[in-house]
Amino acid sequence: MGLRDIKIKPVYYSDEDNLLLDFYIPVLSNALKYDRIAGYFSSNSLAIAAKGIANFINAGGEIRLIANIVLSTEDQEAIKEALLNKEKEILIEIENMEDRLKRDHISMLGWMLKNGLLEIKISVVKNGIEHQKVGLLEDIDGDIVAFSGSDNETVSGWLHNNEQFHVFCSWVEGDTNHLIPDKNRFEILWSDKGNNVRVYSASHAFKQGLIKTAPVGNEEFKKLSERATAELLEEHTKRYKSFKRNRIKLRDYQQQAIDKWLSNNSKGIFEMATGTGKTFTALGCVDRILNKENIATIITAPYSHLIGQWKKEIGKYGLSFNDMIIADSTNRNWRDSLSDRLSDMTLGHLKKYLILTTHNTFSLNDFQKIIKANKKGFEIMLIADEVHRLGAAKSMTGLLESYDFRLGLSATPQRWFDDIGTNVINEYFDGVAFSFSLEEAINTLNPENNQTYLTPYKYFPVFVTLSEEELEKYIDLTKSIIRKIGKSKNEVEHDEQINILKFLRADIIKNAEAKYQAISHILDNEKKDIKWTIIYCTPQQIDDVMRSVNSRNIPSHRFTMDESTKADVRYGGLSEREDILGKFANCQYKVLVAMKCLDEGVDVPQARTAILMASSGNPREYIQRIGRVIRNYPGKDFARIFDLVVIPPLNKLPKELREIERNILHKERSRCMEICKIATNNAEALTKIYNAY
Repeated sequence: MGLRDIKIKPVYYSDEDNLLLDFYIPVLSNALKYDRIAGYFSSNSLAIAAKGIANFINAGGEIRLIANIVLSTEDQEAIKEALLNKEKEILIEIENMEDRLKRDHISMLGWMLKNGLLEIKISVVKNGIEHQKVGLLEDIDGDIVAFSGSDNETVSGWLHNNEQFHVFCSWVEGDTNHLIPDKNRFEILWSDKGNNVRVYSASHAFKQGLIKTAPVGNEEFKKLSERATAELLEEHTKRYKSFKRNRIKLRDYQQQAIDKWLSNNSKGIFEMATGTGKTFTALGCVDRILNKENIATIITAPYSHLIGQWKKEIGKYGLSFNDMIIADSTNRNWRDSLSDRLSDMTLGHLKKYLILTTHNTFSLNDFQKIIKANKKGFEIMLIADEVHRLGAAKSMTGLLESYDFRLGLSATPQRWFDDIGTNVINEYFDGVAFSFSLEEAINTLNPENNQTYLTPYKYFPVFVTLSEEELEKYIDLTKSIIRKIGKSKNEVEHDEQINILKFLRADIIKNAEAKYQAISHILDNEKKDIKWTIIYCTPQQIDDVMRSVNSRNIPSHRFTMDESTKADVRYGGLSEREDILGKFANCQYKVLVAMKCLDEGVDVPQARTAILMASSGNPREYIQRIGRVIRNYPGKDFARIFDLVVIPPLNKLPKELREIERNILHKERSRCMEICKIATNNAEALTKIYNAY
């Protein structure tokens, strides 16, 4: 039996394939030569796994191993001395090694050295590493299998790491274009003819030190190889099965969403309530198409910290990519990296590539040009988180026809007062493929635990009025709006001026003085249950609200766009924002005083009380804010929403303004009614609303 008799896949992933059983054991068992470039020179890099090595050795197989060492000197004598010191370190490490599995593998290598079946050389790259990880196996017929990827010749490489590699076979049409360069490169390095790499033979003393670990005779070696093989297989299979068992299990409605998206030509929008698992549902879609050849996946989200959250969720789900890039302002080299890796996709060197980016970068001309210039021979899947944001005039330019598979995510994909942007999104993504509303999620039982998919909530509207001074300003602005509407002949000028006046009037409502008294009352009454509370406020309110919270000795922190999203040693390697959320989760901070950056995407499942100091009429805003506190979490039986609402007294308004104000009040009343509709205390809340209006 030769190499071409084995069923060999073009690519292997440690989360999908049993690397030892599916590839290494059958291939090595049928090979006579094994040339290997491994990434790191240590006792670990010498622990070549026992995957079929007994058969390989019994057939007279020979191994040539090039391992790496990092040195900062070019002086030949200094290099030789450093190599000798490194070899001594490794021999001491081997002598004191407690890991029997690793020690057994090294003993087998010692036996191969003793019998002339293994040669070791060390590559030296100044200020860098010989980071290639290539293997070449040749059988008696001269057939060759080459593999290259992320895995090292280490026990961890076989057992624990999340690895992937590509395989090329000399008898497969087109594969020699990849295989021959790898074979030639190995011979160049082995002969020490590389331009930037020096390769040295291991010293006689080092080889003798390894030989001391070897079994005495053939029979002892046979027993050792059988034991090591059995232990490695047991550990590897256990890890492989555990990984499969621990993968995220999608709910029925999530599977239904994926099926609908696929049947809609792999396009569509998921209109799913916050907390119902849009992210994992989207990753389920990726999972279903990654079995296709050559797929680049682009995930775009509004902010950099949400990109970090996506990265974590991808790890939880268990998806595996050959490579990934974060393309945003935190990575100055993203343009070159993105262009290079997409070129690799075109050449077939890369099969599954992940691009995480922000809406701002995604919409840049540079990003679009790189995609257009390099897309050839592969397909692209686009996932747009908070897809409604891409309907803005600047952002919609990023919606290229180059993207073959399209998925938009949003609890509320419709853009507020923007039919044009909404239509662009719907047409590009081919409409809503699946919806799962807030009401459905709160009222639908999960059959696995007999609990609703989202936590029920109680709604407490708190009505306040404007002060005399605020009311006077409000009336003056309303009159100015009416006059402008009547006088303006220029439509553009009309819109701009009217909108400015409307914003000024809305700010009076949002920042009404009476709200500070109301929140003080809430904080005093709820002090015992105030933990895991988010207070939403405006930029004008945040300082006063922080002072009000701090004056009551309630541990708190503000959460705005100013907190850093970059990892920092001051926060134990976390970003400032992650540190704040972590302390909120473990109740070191009982209250977060937040502005809009907590509206979208941030996952704080412990949160159970929201105080809305200011709300716009945009349904997206209050739905997302409610969504922050109704995610399921152990011990959270219900959530609470305190909604501070201003009602300008109609009886104090001039008659000519009352009808206009009734229309405004009707919209605010509708917002309150919408929140109240599915609250568990809706009868109580409705009574308050009817009495107020």
